[in-house]
Amino acid sequence: MNGGSLKCHRSLRWVVAYGLFGAPRAGASIAFAMAAISITGNAAGGATALAAMTAAQLAGAIPVARLGRGSNSIAYFKILIVIRTMALFGCAAACSARAPYSVFIAAAVASGLVQGAAFGHLRNAANYLVVPTQMTRFLSFGAFATELTFLVTPILAAALGTVSASLAIAAVAALGALPAFILPSAPAADAKAEEAEKRKAISPDVLIWFACACASSAAISAVEVGAVSLAMGFGLQAGYGAVFTGTLCAASLIGAIGNSFLNRTFSRHQVAGMLAAIVIGIALVLQNSFGLSIVGCALVGLFAPSLGIHYSLQINRLARPEMRAERFSALKISTSVGTILASSMLGWTSVSLTLTAAIWLLLFVLGVISVQDLIVGRRLSTARTQSLPD
Repeated sequence: MNGGSLKCHRSLRWVVAYGLFGAPRAGASIAFAMAAISITGNAAGGATALAAMTAAQLAGAIPVARLGRGSNSIAYFKILIVIRTMALFGCAAACSARAPYSVFIAAAVASGLVQGAAFGHLRNAANYLVVPTQMTRFLSFGAFATELTFLVTPILAAALGTVSASLAIAAVAALGALPAFILPSAPAADAKAEEAEKRKAISPDVLIWFACACASSAAISAVEVGAVSLAMGFGLQAGYGAVFTGTLCAASLIGAIGNSFLNRTFSRHQVAGMLAAIVIGIALVLQNSFGLSIVGCALVGLFAPSLGIHYSLQINRLARPEMRAERFSALKISTSVGTILASSMLGWTSVSLTLTAAIWLLLFVLGVISVQDLIVGRRLSTARTQSLPD
């Protein structure tokens, strides 16, 4: 195998690992609900376990990622995957043994505690396994693989859950463990942490992309979580909510494929245009027209992968090598916060108010990007003027 094909093979293995990494999270909502029915007789307990796992992910992402600073990122990722898998098998065992539900939740918390950090180190591993000129392409492949995982895993969990809830949890745990075996080793996958203490501060540029990731995630989640409410608002049965989520997912897959063919980074003006397109998409979803709402969902899904990849590339560019895993973990927190904000607001208010709030969030980050471009442009203009001879 020559050098070029070897690098491509390693990159593809990273893509598969990246796609399968999200399997436990994708199947958890259904598997945990079935486990709650099995243990307590009430499916609502599944949401409690899922919320506990998510809260643990938010709390543990940066501290756990920081513990691996200066270590081999791939080796550390594999350790975290082993911990997550053992915790999820603990959930399956607790369900099978009809243990107290608190034991089940404790195991779910343990799995969530390493989830965000594992993502940060997995994304950082791409810097050692993917050729830099092909990074956008393989991140697009990764986004495509992730979307497929989130489409297929809940179906698998539901099918196995009809046999046994513990079997469903064990299956998604096993799928989530595969990245530890698939991801190739890279001896250079470590970054020296010298002067790391001086570099802890997060720059305003990084914060801007975190805010953009949060706003984009809130907009996407508002459509996904509010799909049933949207369908019922048109006088349709709740099952028709799948039309909205299906359109969004299908458009996301198309967007990821398109990005892989382009294999290019985007300018800030293009990013601003994509954010504006999502604003238009959300606005169309709000219209009292089923057809326009479907078009709006397609617009949101089409540009979501490109924006997510851009945020990831910008964090990679702006962060110091020894800080990248932590910054990627923080990026994961940002998207999770966006999802939580949208879900919480849907529970407290209505889908229309949530979508309106998402528009305002997107307009805010769009304004911040525009103002920053204006400031940078003025600085460059001043620098050029000062460099001209008298």
